Amino acid sequence: MLLPRFLTALFGIPAVVLLIRAGGPPYAIFVFAIIAVSLYEFATLMKLGAKPVQAPVLYVFGLLLPAALYFDRYSAAQAGGDNFTGLVIALTVICAMTCELFSSKKYLERIGLTLLGIFMISWCLFHLVALRDIRPDGMSLTFMLIVTVWVMDTAAYFLGKSFGRRQLSTISPKKTWEGAAAGFIASVITALAIGRLTDGAISPRFAAGAGVLIGIFGQVSDISESMLKRAVGVKDSSNLLPGHGGMLDRFDSYIFLAPLMYYYAILAR
Repeated sequence: MLLPRFLTALFGIPAVVLLIRAGGPPYAIFVFAIIAVSLYEFATLMKLGAKPVQAPVLYVFGLLLPAALYFDRYSAAQAGGDNFTGLVIALTVICAMTCELFSSKKYLERIGLTLLGIFMISWCLFHLVALRDIRPDGMSLTFMLIVTVWVMDTAAYFLGKSFGRRQLSTISPKKTWEGAAAGFIASVITALAIGRLTDGAISPRFAAGAGVLIGIFGQVSDISESMLKRAVGVKDSSNLLPGHGGMLDRFDSYIFLAPLMYYYAILAR
């Protein structure tokens, strides 16, 4: 199990680092690809659990929403901005309701799960692009988020496996309070260390707050995605990434953290 995880990381980490450094359209395309694959995995999970979604609405508006967010950031639709995004959000709700209205068997749950997938995946993960685009230190903030999550996950996994005794949640039986504590401590230390490497661009106070945010909500986000998988009776969202499961499994911590880190950076500095 460790060898496939190591090999995937060996090739994946340098690619992610290069894309973050590049920023702009290449990085945005990378995030859009993550969103697209995650939407597919979400739809597949729901289907396996006999909890179907409106696949056309999920895919079309799940990709239109981040596209609208992207173009609202780089073009002036009209005075006031955010016009593309507001339109797509309205159309998402309208189309989800209308499709169910004309369905032969009508399920309100199908509407709810479709909207959950769009806003949980597309809306939340797009903030990885928004975070990278913060000026002048978006690259440093993005590296702080990505690297801190990597270190947090590694510390929680290995120390939890070695010293874990008390179960953290019935949703993820192998996760322990000891592992969660190790992940939290590693998160704060890593964020502070990265902050020091930015030559004052990121203050120690901000870095400590980011470490706390990542250490708590990264693990909560991870367990929340696990809750979806347990609800439909599967272990991984797919087998796309050897040793890591699917795209949703690899980026589950960022579902909560991408928007929280972005708004923390906007509001707390």
